[in-house]
Amino acid sequence: MEPKKQRYLKVGEMNDLNRFKKHFPLAIRLSWDEVEELLWQIVLDLKSSGYDPDVVVGVARGGLAPARILVDYLHKKYICTFQMGHWEGETNLTEKPRIIFPLPEVDLSSRKVLVVDDVCDEGGTMEEVVTYLGPRVGDIRTAVLVSKADSRVMADYRAKTMSEWRWVLFPWSRHEDLLAFTEKTLQLTGGATIEEIIRILEESMSVEIARNEIEKVLSDMHQAHEIAEDSHKVWTLI
Repeated sequence: MEPKKQRYLKVGEMNDLNRFKKHFPLAIRLSWDEVEELLWQIVLDLKSSGYDPDVVVGVARGGLAPARILVDYLHKKYICTFQMGHWEGETNLTEKPRIIFPLPEVDLSSRKVLVVDDVCDEGGTMEEVVTYLGPRVGDIRTAVLVSKADSRVMADYRAKTMSEWRWVLFPWSRHEDLLAFTEKTLQLTGGATIEEIIRILEESMSVEIARNEIEKVLSDMHQAHEIAEDSHKVWTLI
């Protein structure tokens, strides 16, 4: 299959990367070790406040991994989930977050619940979470790994607060994020080598990106017949 568009970024013409920066957010990345340290801080804050939840609820998808680790740290047996998101069907996005899959049929009316998510940006998701769960549980507290300082809804427990917004590359969603950013890079450039992709993303987002991460992304996109590689190792959208 022939590429959809002609490549206009040529090998060697990488001196001026400023033109790409407006297309990508500044970012930070968190390792699993850093995530565990942040979650341990939430555990300490919980103990300090005296709140001892009966059940931990992870908001899918971002809250699933943090919720499971918290259950381990808190020596709790009970964990459940529901999914909330900004999409309807496969492609339609919604302005407000909505319930994708509801909470299982379980009686939490007398339980103390800790609701966990990975990040709180504007606070819309957390606001809807509390609205949805509040009437269904005995008591509710919220926790997030990373929160924006000016979020209109602040979680009760926040391990890290950002004064300036950054895109957070979490271990459990990094591949999906880098896939989207790689696709954007190929759209903007008309085609690029793996070295060019990494350099554009690192310079534009002010974050380190490992070569093997982009290799996995390109392999994924190639197997999905979304990209093709030419004899000069330039990847182009199909």
